[in-house]
Amino acid sequence: MAKSRVQVLAGLAKGLLAAIALTLVLMAAVAAAAVFLNVSDGLLTALNQLMKLAAILLGVRLAVGRGGERGFLTGMALAMLYMILGYLGYALLGGGAFSAADMLGEILIGAAIGAAAGAVLANLPARGRRKIRTA
Repeated sequence: MAKSRVQVLAGLAKGLLAAIALTLVLMAAVAAAAVFLNVSDGLLTALNQLMKLAAILLGVRLAVGRGGERGFLTGMALAMLYMILGYLGYALLGGGAFSAADMLGEILIGAAIGAAAGAVLANLPARGRRKIRTA
């Protein structure tokens, strides 16, 4: 059954909110590690990238789901929105200067990851609800 546009937008919103929430939790954990464990800049950069990856994958999982529809486009849209909002938030909080080419590259890589994850999820068989047997 085809999803309506409202259902797709609701799924996108749910996935985006989950991705943002996961990012905030992981940012707090990384900040605590940086303060208490004397983490190097290189490791912080790697953790930042892994954090974005995990957030995009979670968001796409919730937005598309197993056996979902429009997985490629929904995953790509979610990842692009997530990355753009992340850069806007970073800029609004007074973040340092960043290269427009680097930013565009990260947005496109995020979109590719989101699209691939959405396509894979949409092509997995949907899980049916288990029926509870009564004796």
